Amino acid sequence: MLVKRSVATAIAISVGLFVLLDFFVRNAFIGTLKFVFVRWAIIVAAFAMVLGFFNVLIVHLNKVLRFKQGWFYSIFLFLTMMIVLLLGLIEGPQGSLTSQIFQYVLFPLQATIFSLLAFFVASAAYRAFRLRSWESALLVITGVIVLLGQVPLWGALTTFKEWILGVPSMAGARGILLGVALGTVATGLRVLLGIDRPYSE
Repeated sequence: MLVKRSVATAIAISVGLFVLLDFFVRNAFIGTLKFVFVRWAIIVAAFAMVLGFFNVLIVHLNKVLRFKQGWFYSIFLFLTMMIVLLLGLIEGPQGSLTSQIFQYVLFPLQATIFSLLAFFVASAAYRAFRLRSWESALLVITGVIVLLGQVPLWGALTTFKEWILGVPSMAGARGILLGVALGTVATGLRVLLGIDRPYSE
């Protein structure tokens, strides 16, 4: 077992270093090897999607056969998956019926989910805007200024709103993106150095 984990760790570190090295070194051999490794990763990801598809089918077929709670929705999911899969195999992803399913079924469902998120945002804003400290008071004042600045009634308020969105808000967003980037780099280094081994679990 230990030998298998060591081999998986060595392969992962070697492949990761070759792919990373291609960003810093201009070499035809390293570039070709990196291209091969990336293609292999795409193939593995494709097989993972196929396995995920069959896993969803097995789980929901099991619910239907045992009449578990929500088995009717599992039938609907199963039929929808089969119809879309067959249309995709017959017509291709750019076929007329496949495009209509995405345009008239999937996109409206996505819009419905995003519209439901507005209520959750309003609920979270109500809880966040309760005056319990000077930080929450500052948040309320800033939110009111930004909301009133959307209505072009007062030029100064609109200008102040643009400054809030362009300077402090943008600075916070860039700080969050920098934190995410540093976290991604740290996670990648931990995987490359073998500290974290998700591929051996």
